[in-house]
Amino acid sequence: METTASTIPTNTVGLSRTRRVRKAPTDEQREVQKTPESELMSVEEYFDMVWDRYLEKYEKLQD
Repeated sequence: METTASTIPTNTVGLSRTRRVRKAPTDEQREVQKTPESELMSVEEYFDMVWDRYLEKYEKLQD
């Protein structure tokens, strides 16, 4: 049986193959239009809506 020698050094460091590249922001990303406060919902309104959805799904599971 022949012995073969490895050509790969044993003390190599593994490098990450993924590279993170930042893309240049587009015009749409630069000009973010904010929603007026009059159109925003309050925290209570939001959680009431979430709670109602939860109850609806729970009721459907019970049927």
